[in-house]
Amino acid sequence: MKKGFTLIELLVVVLIIGILSAVALPQYTVAVEKARSSEGLSNLNYMLKMAQINYLESGGDSGTTKHSDIMELSGGEWSANGNNYCTKNFIYFLSDITTVNAMRCSPKSDCSDCQSNFEYEIILPTPYYGEEWENEKVCIPWSDVGNKICKSLEGQGLIDIIAN
Repeated sequence: MKKGFTLIELLVVVLIIGILSAVALPQYTVAVEKARSSEGLSNLNYMLKMAQINYLESGGDSGTTKHSDIMELSGGEWSANGNNYCTKNFIYFLSDITTVNAMRCSPKSDCSDCQSNFEYEIILPTPYYGEEWENEKVCIPWSDVGNKICKSLEGQGLIDIIAN
């Protein structure tokens, strides 16, 4: 009696492993992207809370304060102007004084080209300008992946609006 496996048996095992990995890989990438978007929302919520604290402590005159002076984040670096923060997955910035944005960079881009090469953007309002604070969290998809993530965030109740 011969010991070992036949070629057919090995091919069947390889085929089964290939099918299982083909089914599991898309689910894995979606789960990883959901984790990254949660990281972005977490950092944005922290930035929003720190901006609110700074706004209240300064008596409403915090429009010229650099974010790097009032926030300590880890895993990235602040830009020279102190308002843009770049990590491996996102660049966070003030588009204007009323919003904090997180842009999800495409996997092959870095901070220098992220603003021209991104998949989705999450926008949270800051507390500036007193009584006219907005409370809606917005997600703007800029790619098919971004559209899926924005819809997922909306389904989880983490985003109020998906802008087009």
